[in-house]
Formats: sequence, C-alpha cells, structure tokens
Amino acid sequence: MGHQISVLGTAADVVVQHVDEKVGWFRRKFVPRGFPYLEWTVDGVPLRQIVAWPTGEVAGEVTPIQNEYAMREYEADYLRAILGEPVERDWTIMSDGRVPLLVCGTDFDLNCRALTAELVVSGTTVEWRAIAWQVDYEPLDLEEQEQPVITLTFDRRQYDAVVRPLFTALTES
Repeated sequence: MGHQISVLGTAADVVVQHVDEKVGWFRRKFVPRGFPYLEWTVDGVPLRQIVAWPTGEVAGEVTPIQNEYAMREYEADYLRAILGEPVERDWTIMSDGRVPLLVCGTDFDLNCRALTAELVVSGTTVEWRAIAWQVDYEPLDLEEQEQPVITLTFDRRQYDAVVRPLFTALTES
C-alpha cells in the first residue's frame, strides 16, 4: 500500500533570534534579529505547520537552507542528507541515520531537538518515513511522540527538481 504523493516546495521565511549586541559604549543586550531562510512546504503548507504541537503552537525549528546563520558546509551536508547522499560531516545527521528536516535555529545542534525522518529513496519516490522529534543523545521512541508520527511521500523527479538546484547553487558559488 503506497502513500499519497505530496508535492515538496520551499517558501521564504524569517526566524527571529535574540542576539547579544553592543548598544552603547559599555552596554550589551539581547535584541531581536530576523534571519531569512527557506522553509520546506508540503502541498503548499509549511512543514512547521504540518507538525504543529497539539496546542496549535508552531515549532521554532528551521532549515539551514539559505540561512545566513548556518555555515555553508553544514547547509551543504544538510542538503546532501535530504538528497540521500553521503554527508561529509557525520554530525549533520542523527547517529541512528535519520535525516534532520528541521533543526534548532540558534545553533543547528541535533541535541537541542530536531524533526527527523527515515529517508527512503527509490527510483520513483522519496519518503520521509516516521517523521518525529528527537535528540541525538538518546534513542528515538516513536511511542512517546506528542503528535501523530506521519510519513510523507514525494515523486522522485519533482523532489529532485526542488532540492538539487539548492545544492548545486550552494556548491557552485
């Protein structure tokens, strides 16, 4: 039994982080600063909304895609992982092999909390299986999730048409 085929996309978004900035000769304070990034969308709906908490609160985690706060090397490995390709830095995927979809917007640390999936790539489809929240320092428990564990299936050509140009643009610039 196959899953419904969804359409993967991206949308520009901004995450607001409070950063420590100098505001006088001797004073510093945390001030809000917006960091633009690209967010995944599924059938036109932001992934962060699809996995909103039962209270309706939207997760604060983001992607490192076109995110000036993320190191380019991390962004490249993140996109390699999303494409199902080997990563150069093992700390960019979970130790159990799951691929992060959304990560901490402050430091991209997988031990803060990440929305992850088992990535299954076939000749015709890409699946994000058992999408769930986890931290890298303890085993994933799918029974302990606060929201339903879902799987999303994409047409492989359409998926690659969205993700591959992001990776190519990053690595060729």
